[in-house]
Amino acid sequence: MATRSARWGGGLVTAALLVSLGGLAGAGPAGAAPGTVAGTAAAADPTRSPAGATRSVTLVTGDRITVGANGQALVRPGPGRAGVPMQVLRRDGHLHVVPADAAPLLRSGRVDARLFDVTTLLEFGYDDRRGDLPLILTAGAGGAARGSALARARGAEVVRELPAVGGTAIRAAKPRLADLWRSIADGAGSAGLRGGLTGVWLDGLRKPTLEHSVPQIGAPAAWQDGYDGTGVTVAVLDTGIDADHPDLAGQVVGRANFTEGNEDDRDLVGHGTHVAATIAGTGAASGGRNRGVAPGARLLDGKVCFVRGCAESWILAGMQWAAEQGAAVVNMSLGGPDTPAVDPIEAAVESLTDRYGTLFVISAGNSGEDGTISSPASADAALAVGAVDRDDTLADFSSRGPRVGDAGLKPDLTAPGVGIVAARSSDAFPDESDPYVAASGTSMAAPHVTGAAAILAQRQPGWRGPALKAALMASAVPNPELSVFAQGAGRVDVARAVAQTVAADPPSVSLGRQYWPHHDDAPVSRTITYANSGATAVTLDLSFAVTGPAGTPAPAGMFTVSPATVTVPAGGTAEVTVTADTRVSAPDGYYTGRLVGSVDGAAVVGTPLAIDREVESYDVTVRHLDRTGAPTVEHRTVLFTDDNLGAYDVFSDDGTATLRLPKGRYALLSFVAEAPPEDPDPIRPAYQTSLLAQPAIEVTAPTTLTVDAREAGEVSVTVPRPDAEMVFAEVSVTVERPEASAGFSLLGGPGNRLYVGRLGDRPTDGFLSRVAGIWAKLDAEGSPSDSPFRYHLTWAQPGTILTGFTRAVREAELATVRSRYARHVTDADSGAWTSEFGILPGISEEGWSLLIPFTTPLARTEYFNTDDGLRWDRYFEEWVRDGEGWEQTVAFQQATGVTYRRGTVTREQWNQGVFGPTLAEPISPEDWVSRVGNQLYVAPPMFGDGAGRPGGSLAESVSLALYRNGTKIGEIDQLGEIFDVPAETADYRIEATATRGAPFTVSTRVEAVWSFRSGYVGDDPVRLPLATVRFSPPLDQENAAPAGRLFAIPVAVLGQPGSAAPRIRSLAVEVSYDDGRTWRRATVVAVGGTGVVLLRHPKGADFVSLRATATDRAGTSVRQTVIRAYALR
Repeated sequence: MATRSARWGGGLVTAALLVSLGGLAGAGPAGAAPGTVAGTAAAADPTRSPAGATRSVTLVTGDRITVGANGQALVRPGPGRAGVPMQVLRRDGHLHVVPADAAPLLRSGRVDARLFDVTTLLEFGYDDRRGDLPLILTAGAGGAARGSALARARGAEVVRELPAVGGTAIRAAKPRLADLWRSIADGAGSAGLRGGLTGVWLDGLRKPTLEHSVPQIGAPAAWQDGYDGTGVTVAVLDTGIDADHPDLAGQVVGRANFTEGNEDDRDLVGHGTHVAATIAGTGAASGGRNRGVAPGARLLDGKVCFVRGCAESWILAGMQWAAEQGAAVVNMSLGGPDTPAVDPIEAAVESLTDRYGTLFVISAGNSGEDGTISSPASADAALAVGAVDRDDTLADFSSRGPRVGDAGLKPDLTAPGVGIVAARSSDAFPDESDPYVAASGTSMAAPHVTGAAAILAQRQPGWRGPALKAALMASAVPNPELSVFAQGAGRVDVARAVAQTVAADPPSVSLGRQYWPHHDDAPVSRTITYANSGATAVTLDLSFAVTGPAGTPAPAGMFTVSPATVTVPAGGTAEVTVTADTRVSAPDGYYTGRLVGSVDGAAVVGTPLAIDREVESYDVTVRHLDRTGAPTVEHRTVLFTDDNLGAYDVFSDDGTATLRLPKGRYALLSFVAEAPPEDPDPIRPAYQTSLLAQPAIEVTAPTTLTVDAREAGEVSVTVPRPDAEMVFAEVSVTVERPEASAGFSLLGGPGNRLYVGRLGDRPTDGFLSRVAGIWAKLDAEGSPSDSPFRYHLTWAQPGTILTGFTRAVREAELATVRSRYARHVTDADSGAWTSEFGILPGISEEGWSLLIPFTTPLARTEYFNTDDGLRWDRYFEEWVRDGEGWEQTVAFQQATGVTYRRGTVTREQWNQGVFGPTLAEPISPEDWVSRVGNQLYVAPPMFGDGAGRPGGSLAESVSLALYRNGTKIGEIDQLGEIFDVPAETADYRIEATATRGAPFTVSTRVEAVWSFRSGYVGDDPVRLPLATVRFSPPLDQENAAPAGRLFAIPVAVLGQPGSAAPRIRSLAVEVSYDDGRTWRRATVVAVGGTGVVLLRHPKGADFVSLRATATDRAGTSVRQTVIRAYALR
């Protein structure tokens, strides 16, 4: 994979848990199958969610990563990969998990970093509710067939070949990803790929990013001269085009749908129709008022996007199709985050421009900050378009340069993109009658430039894409208040473009960076060639309009051009040399502006230019040594700015790298891996990896840092049982700042040796070190699944960077828990797994654990340490195996903040009924039913277990309704919602229902009705005084009770924690043995809402259903019904 230069990055890592009481349909715990989860609420951040809404992704290596509450996460190694360690990075708001055998390929650039970016995979919807992972395999020119053959050999679906990049789009089934990885990765420690492949890319998703706008760019003047795009073919790669709209009738001459059956040809989003009409709409629905820029152009409709985005393989296929169909201009109002690497779409822009002469006009992006130009607008050959309003003021959302990686000059132009009125797709907005809709974005700006290019192509039919781009840039109208990194050459002007005869090559000039200090800078020169397409010679007087970082003009002598006057002959060219001399006395920073060519004092051609007069910065050299003291390339190193943890990646070809850093304070985090074993033990592979950290590095002069793995000490923990082995370990170092956090975690398995060390002797304020792990007994195949015991141990030390860690744990120091895990599903091929996280509230709440499947029912002895007030978050998930061999979670329970006492023995029963509503153990301040101002947050877990733990389940249907004074306010088919309500106190009723079938036979229908009063409470969440009735019968480990016997069920009415405790006035229980068709009153012996229900189970009955009604002295009540609460045997 090519790159534009050394890589760099920066940004904020958020540590806040963002909880939303939004919809639950389809969200669920690790590996949840498609359907509805009835449980807790989903979260806003895809990698930070309540445990009941955990989500999992499968990496290209076949390893499964699950993210849950408060940054807690789980790993499930792929088949045959239990001992492969993993490097985990939390930075820039993203979670990256890189297995050791993938690190060399990632470092070499042959594997797309997004394949290991858990946050991005979740944002794309590539979690494990989807059964495959979309990939693009590249194999160089003509190499598509090689990628196809390799994919088919491993059972992957070949979707299409992508000749523009020598690639193949495939869909790899997730259960077979580990096999595919072994077939393409050239072994542990290798940076090469097999099968002739040159790259493995995620087939990710890009996003689709008039009355005044068309005259604003001078289109009517071009029309008067007879130029409206007639005869020019323009392709629109977007969400489709509503060709039945009056403005587009007869305009579309060809179409192709590349979305693989995800949607039909209609534009169900409306984006593509709006874009197409801005380019070539006739204005028929407005009497010609809302015409597009080039109404005479012919349109090709390439549908490459659907409602969720635009798959990159679809975009690539559409680009190839458009170029082959003869499109002179292709509009792509779409994009995604750019990286220094040249990605396949950027590469396709270059190759198709070169081969077909196509001009790709691409929106710059809507991120609105410096350095955020999106890909593929970032491609050299692309015409990147930012957005301005009707006054040529830059839109707040318009992405700005410089380009990532090389500080290249982007965007190239601007165009109107605010409040643009154009055709409305009737398929996207079927209930709207207005034929037009207003929209804003660089997506709206790009089609203005595309239309201008079409008009220019009509005017100059022999010109290829680069010539069109050069003329449009040369004739643009700049805003003197804006930097070229905001506007490029300026706002497009069609009238000037069609009259333009002189253009510059290159159309913009980046003069690079001059390193600090500047007293000895060598002048930098570039050649500009002017071409004259006119019939008469043109003499240009050349001058500069350049400003510095403070917006003041560049000092005299900084920029010169020779010759200062040049004559460009008719049909010929002339060269000039631009020189920047940054030795002059001037502020440090970027200098941007234009070289202006004038005739008789009037500007006729402008060329954007920029140079970086670097702020005070120094070379920082980072040397990496392995545990033998030898230089090593097996490292992953990041330097973080001390204030906001902006990140600078350190890459090297030989173990040593030099990068430029601005003067300041930094922190360093690094992984250094030893050369992996050539033939690793499949059960206990002897990987060795070190995690090193250095705080408070002062960069005030050229600096050399040595990351020496020998400075790290081994992490060694022994447990009392001699037959116990470490099956999972986590070693983490994190750094916290007021507005950001970042961290490295090293995850290891059996046979791994892990090391941790502090470099330097500077203060470690804000750092946190954490060591955690699981110890169990391995069977002959290396599996801990049937181990009769487990040790769960965690240590967290704030204000510290560890150097080595040694503990010999004694049994007297631990809490002993005799755990039993019941069976709850009927599917024969089913099981469960648990996860445990040791936390120090407010200090260390994130962490990692390992998913170890086991068969239920199971009894196991578990040991927990309790150091320093440690608490434990515990999660149980039950799964069934699907037709592809994948474990799909169908039910879960959770217990958070559990405290154990050292030296004690306790007993815990998990996954035992009755499964029903619970309001226990809230996670966020709003859980589970609360009021904030004039909003009710309602998200009741409907499948808590008999111990009262909140939980959820895959359900066939769910519903939630809210009533106020008997009138329904709203009803939804999910179990989490925020309802707007009036301030006045009123009577409310909540009705919640969840039903489920196979693989469940108990709690097949659960209903709850809560009645209460509520009024305005202020802006802080207040939990409402609701209660639930908990039944905790002594069931067996299959959730059944004996038939034909007297049976006592403990019962308790429990209030929502954090609300007023209920003072129970009455409690009534009914029982049914025919699934609720008939009910009879049960005997209840209770005091204050706690007691027992006495039943005599009849012979011949299969299930027991329970219905309870409880009322407190304040008039609040609950009625809950559980059909098939438990089975009878």
